[in-house]
Amino acid sequence: MSNNYNWKELEYDVDAVLEQHQENRAIIDAVRPLLQRLLANDDLIPEAYQAPLPNKYAQYLLYKPENESFSVIAFIWGPGQTAPVHDHLVWGLVGLYRGSVIEKRYRREDHGRLADPRYSIREVSEVTAKQGDITFVYPPDYDIHGVSNPFAEQAITVHIYGTDIGKQERHIHDVETGKSRDVITRHDNESPIYS
Repeated sequence: MSNNYNWKELEYDVDAVLEQHQENRAIIDAVRPLLQRLLANDDLIPEAYQAPLPNKYAQYLLYKPENESFSVIAFIWGPGQTAPVHDHLVWGLVGLYRGSVIEKRYRREDHGRLADPRYSIREVSEVTAKQGDITFVYPPDYDIHGVSNPFAEQAITVHIYGTDIGKQERHIHDVETGKSRDVITRHDNESPIYS
């Protein structure tokens, strides 16, 4: 990473945010400028990690501190690649490093314990995010989304989450049936690229 802003500085800055703020929205607002600094670095992602996988988007862990209080991940999206509708159960930010993606946001509407289905997922917005744009997720109301790259060029997104998201149990949601299944989306690399 650039000499202007290294990973230990990022760790120090995120730790300071987490000491000062407990609410998800306040954390998001305070970490956003830190992600902007990362996105400005042309050498952030080594070339060997910039190619999409043939069958799905790639998920590479760039950095996490020892205590796993946050993680930085690069997602490499080939043309036509899509992530299913999912939640995170933790705060997070998504920055567009290269290319563009479409993000659809959803809201869960509960129907009661005895209803079948117990809840439904309703699309509430759609945005096309371009290089430099930053969006966010956090539970409960801003946590469910789907991301896709319907464009001809690949896209790269850089994410900061409030845990190691490659170990976080969360859910994939079926919008049609209102059902969900547990999932852990593991990283495609064994250890962080940067330590």
